[in-house]
Amino acid sequence: MSSMAEGLSGECKCCVGGGHKGVTESLDEMDFQKSLAGAAQVGDVGRMRGLITRGAKVDGDGESGYSPLHYAARHGHAQACLLLLQSGAQVDRRTRAGKATSLHRAAYAGHIEAVKVLLQHGANVEAQDSDGQTCLHKASMQGHMAVVKLLKEACPRACEILDNQGRSALP
Repeated sequence: MSSMAEGLSGECKCCVGGGHKGVTESLDEMDFQKSLAGAAQVGDVGRMRGLITRGAKVDGDGESGYSPLHYAARHGHAQACLLLLQSGAQVDRRTRAGKATSLHRAAYAGHIEAVKVLLQHGANVEAQDSDGQTCLHKASMQGHMAVVKLLKEACPRACEILDNQGRSALP
């Protein structure tokens, strides 16, 4: 049952508890949109500040295991990344399933400004996800050459790291 359902009564609770998937999904989406992760995903720094001030966990995550920093980085919101890092978010926190860091997410999507913020806060360029890939692998696979250049300059050794298939980041 959705966490939103806990505050409901009567017919609404019956719909949610009765397995009406559409209702449950809509309530879960509303939960996410009101969360710090939801604000980070859309780069709403003002709302993020308010949520953090009211005690939102900067490293909290949902079912996916993504933290607010993962969402901000994946969507290229450098200022949101900066706020989260300044508020104590762990720069190299990993997702549960894929073991990706925020730097993996930003590099894969080609968001160079978010990559810069993460690097300035000590993100580990050599961190490997569950496929053995670094952020350099991710940027290279997607053709984000400006990000590749930045990552190579930040950590030349990353060019030598092989993934689980024995492939280097650069052809």
